[in-house]
Amino acid sequence: MELEKLYDPVATLYDIEHEGFVSDIPFYLEEAKKVQGSVLELGAGTGRVTLECAKVGVEIVALEISKGMLDVARKKSSELPEDVANRITWLEGDMRKFELGRQFPLVFIPFRSFQHLETRSDQEACLECVSRHLEKSGRFVLSLFAPSYQRLANRQMFNSLGTIELPDGCRLSRTERVTHDYVNQLITVEWTYDVVDAKGNIKRNVWTFPMRYLWRFETELLLEKAGLEVETIYGDYNRCAFDHNGEMLFVARKS
Repeated sequence: MELEKLYDPVATLYDIEHEGFVSDIPFYLEEAKKVQGSVLELGAGTGRVTLECAKVGVEIVALEISKGMLDVARKKSSELPEDVANRITWLEGDMRKFELGRQFPLVFIPFRSFQHLETRSDQEACLECVSRHLEKSGRFVLSLFAPSYQRLANRQMFNSLGTIELPDGCRLSRTERVTHDYVNQLITVEWTYDVVDAKGNIKRNVWTFPMRYLWRFETELLLEKAGLEVETIYGDYNRCAFDHNGEMLFVARKS
């Protein structure tokens, strides 16, 4: 799958879809405020985390592969006070192959974006880039979902969107279809968005995306191979102990 075009079809719907998901933001703000200097976010999307970092004084470089998502992000940052917007450097780029010519004390990939990398070679390439861009003893935060057996058996991967009233009076709803490739640890999710106007006319948009799941020790080995030593694995953004029922939030340090 061409990651450059993965999110373009739904860039304008992304913030509507994820408006209520803010539980991870305090975690990233806390991590970012611990360090001196700029931080690097990979898979920055429409700036859901990036903008909040800038608002609290963090200088941040935000890399995103989707031009559509970046267009939305840049528009949102243009509406911020100038001093806040100037803390953000937006870059269009691929987390598997980028060279910024500098290092950072903190790099993070939020909201499971890493799981769109479908192959081990892509995962390793990304982590090699992360390691190269980390200062010595710099920290890396990686967000994944825990692939519990119950979750893999469930044909519903994400919460229902319900029906949302849009500003123009249209109604937005989403249905989901999930297929599993257990051999390759790959879940393919198909979301069908229906936008219904006041006259009952339906505009349909179908979006398909991959989610490659990783097990705990598999992830640890990938990180170690890239020279990243796992310090902690949290089970949620409140820093609760990992229990394999929700998130797998890895915090690793460059050795």
